[in-house]
Amino acid sequence: MVTPWIYKGKVVSDKTPPKELYGFVYILTLKDKTKYIGKKSFWSQKKKNLTLKEISEMDNKRLKKWKYVISETKWRNYTSSSKVFGSKDVETKEIICMARSKRELTYLETKNLFLNNAIEADDFHNVNIMNRFFRDNLV
Repeated sequence: MVTPWIYKGKVVSDKTPPKELYGFVYILTLKDKTKYIGKKSFWSQKKKNLTLKEISEMDNKRLKKWKYVISETKWRNYTSSSKVFGSKDVETKEIICMARSKRELTYLETKNLFLNNAIEADDFHNVNIMNRFFRDNLV
């Protein structure tokens, strides 16, 4: 069974996120009570080539032959990009906060990592912040 996402005490895994929200910062609690903080976007943007029919209908043939397609990510089943633990180890998945842009999402994740002392505390699996601050190099 997939562990549901909890936000402000309510299950949100069964709802479609609003288009104005970009993503969320989460905290996973594992069965051994250790934690992991990360971020996940609700939407992905991919470049898709136009079909031959769409190209033939274009007035100006010098225009781009592709378009961006926005689709929902598989955030409901997501259990982090960390290779340290597997999805079976996750006990709870809690959304800490939501973000409206990619920049805000990165800021909120970084802020929560520093506020929770995630790379220094032994009960967190996070080993770096923004690939700049590493657990091993803090001396």
